[in-house]
Amino acid sequence: MKKSNTFKIVAVLIALFVAGIAQAADNYISVADASYALRVYAGGTEALEIEITSGAGAGANNTVTIGSSVTTIDGSGASVDIISEFAAAIAAATNSAAGTPLTVDSACALPADSTDGELLVGTYTAAAGTWLEIPWDTSVALHYDVYIPAFDLANTDVYRGNLAIDTIYGNPVGTGAVTLSVYVDGSLAWQKLMPEVYAYSNNTASVELPVDVALNAFGKAVIVRAARATTATTGNIGTTVDRQ
Repeated sequence: MKKSNTFKIVAVLIALFVAGIAQAADNYISVADASYALRVYAGGTEALEIEITSGAGAGANNTVTIGSSVTTIDGSGASVDIISEFAAAIAAATNSAAGTPLTVDSACALPADSTDGELLVGTYTAAAGTWLEIPWDTSVALHYDVYIPAFDLANTDVYRGNLAIDTIYGNPVGTGAVTLSVYVDGSLAWQKLMPEVYAYSNNTASVELPVDVALNAFGKAVIVRAARATTATTGNIGTTVDRQ
């Protein structure tokens, strides 16, 4: 093969590689009262409805309805007041045939995250074969989260592949110091405390976001969290990632 042809082939391969990198960059953003606390898949053939009652999860009458079967989750005591316990209670809910068809994705939160008032009051529904999401009440939970699952959001059998967390950006409106954290597969992998100077509200004070992270998350589930020390209101948090 001629040397000139070899150079051409190498140049084309480099161009394709660089183009692939450019196309692999993604942005994820989550706004107040929209960060996922739990995701639930309605398996089987019946529709699903989950109601988070007054008390934002801490109420005694949260319900999971599958078809004609209603399961009550009492979140007012100590037995169901963190994510792992709430997820287990939902997964144990039965359908009209006394089966347990629900799949709960709790990787969008930390197992010990409190649900004692932090879940957003509302009624959440899913047709059979689809997912529903239960969000955080940001003003109570005091954090904004971006969740990047290890699998395709619509299908737990389709894995997303490796990615790297490049930057964290956004406007996590509230008061008190900001703690930025990245959790990989439920474990803290990166953290940065933003001191009180970053306690901005409605973009009126100096903001030093985005922040560089440069963390390889491989093919594992990721939570990017911006936690406020005192209040959290109407802001957002986002992250830029490179797929590998």
